[in-house]
Amino acid sequence: MPERADPYRQLRFVLEIDGLVAAGFSQCDLPAASSGVVEYREGNEPPTPRKLPGLNTYGPLVLETGVTDRSVELFEWRTQVEQGEMAAARRAAAVTLLDATGEPAARWVFREAWPARYEAPRLSAMADEVAVERLVVAHEGFGRVDLNRMSDDEADAESTLRLPTGELPRGVGVPQGIERLLGTDRLPERSGDEESEQT
Repeated sequence: MPERADPYRQLRFVLEIDGLVAAGFSQCDLPAASSGVVEYREGNEPPTPRKLPGLNTYGPLVLETGVTDRSVELFEWRTQVEQGEMAAARRAAAVTLLDATGEPAARWVFREAWPARYEAPRLSAMADEVAVERLVVAHEGFGRVDLNRMSDDEADAESTLRLPTGELPRGVGVPQGIERLLGTDRLPERSGDEESEQT
């Protein structure tokens, strides 16, 4: 009897955008990838056209997060696009799904990502809800990384699957196992006071 493999649940994930400290989002809609179909037929062929692959297209990455002092970085990222600073606006990004213990289970990486749309929260004096910002991120392709099959050496060799340097905050909001995914060099060093408090 084959070993049971339960699917991962969608409620635990972490997102990293190069240069932005953004470890947590309330919702993340991963995009679809598709290829156009080009029909072609020659006169001496059966009356059924050939189906050839056309352009590859990728849907946007849609992010939602509660408004905080820190989330202003997302709006500033969008401002770079409005000011024509595309060299700075284009960034690498990655979404990592975590298992029940907080360990990385699956990862999707994006290249040349930039915010195509920013939506400010809807406010109401009668609503008992969190104020949520929405960001629609365009990109030029993405792929899934199988973390279970990729060794550390393979991950280091495949530079397109690793994000440029960008620190994630250590402490509240950082899932367990994130050091194994990103490496301890990606996280700021703890001060002596922080270490003594945890011991």
